[in-house]
Amino acid sequence: MADRKKRYFWLQLKEDFFDDDTMSFIEEQPNGIEYSLIYLKMCLKSLKLDGFLHRVVGNTVIPYDIPTLAKLVHSNVDTVRVAMKMFEEIGLVSVLDGGEIYMSQIEEMIGSETEAAKQKRLERAKNEIATMSQNGRKNVAQSKSKSKSIEQDTDKEKESYSKIAMLFENNGFGSVGGILSQNIFDELKDFASESNYDDATEVISKAIEIAVNQGKNKPAYVWGITKNWYQKRLFTISEIQAVENKRSKDTKDIENKKMSDAEREKASQEKELMSRRQSQYEKILVMYGQKFGYSKSPVFLRDTPALDNDQIWELLLQGNEKTYERLKQVVEKNV
Repeated sequence: MADRKKRYFWLQLKEDFFDDDTMSFIEEQPNGIEYSLIYLKMCLKSLKLDGFLHRVVGNTVIPYDIPTLAKLVHSNVDTVRVAMKMFEEIGLVSVLDGGEIYMSQIEEMIGSETEAAKQKRLERAKNEIATMSQNGRKNVAQSKSKSKSIEQDTDKEKESYSKIAMLFENNGFGSVGGILSQNIFDELKDFASESNYDDATEVISKAIEIAVNQGKNKPAYVWGITKNWYQKRLFTISEIQAVENKRSKDTKDIENKKMSDAEREKASQEKELMSRRQSQYEKILVMYGQKFGYSKSPVFLRDTPALDNDQIWELLLQGNEKTYERLKQVVEKNV
């Protein structure tokens, strides 16, 4: 089954694309046809990268140099070098400080849709054809009613889009246009097809709120959240909240269990310590009894007052193994 969230991109060229002054100028040059082809290949390669051309190795962005760019567009190095110089001079590309190539006019040429949107579009067209082929006037009336419904959906879509675009712009995501604009439309359609545009607007608004609160003012972060919800079939705020409440409860239960386990472990350790101290205490008393004939301790050191049993116990509780060893040494010394 195709990934419903997978997005397909394509170039949208106006019918007079090659009649434009810029493209006419390029084709008038020696090797002009080759330069035009190189330009279109570069545009295609940049579609999924918001108009940028670069490679990503691990977490590192590596710009294309002329030789690697020539391999990318299947042309020779000298031709690509001349083409790039021309593209940069006439404003078709910009080379950033880090070496990344940006296709300056790409936003006007991009179209995209998700697999879900594609299937919906094909299904809608198929249903409309089937409807029109069944019962003549009745089907025409149904088609008109459906068209009216589609118009209403279109109005609702535009209203929802305006709200989402405003949220992006008012919360530090930058201006909305090009690929981001198309992404908003696609995401609204995907969620609205499972619920309605009001619910879709609330869901995407919630994703934006989460991204802002976490300091992640990047559209990709927002789409990561909505993709996760879509894959889990969470299409409304109430469904999302229900899952979040359950997750919070489960987390709290786990934390409570961990706390109980920690408390039991602590109690066990304290019990073991008390048992060991009791054993040490009894050994000290036996030693005193054997050496001095009574249970009260004599002078530990020459300038230390005698300690009674309670004071010995107190020393053992407050001390550690070294305290016990010291007490033993004092007893043995006072033979």
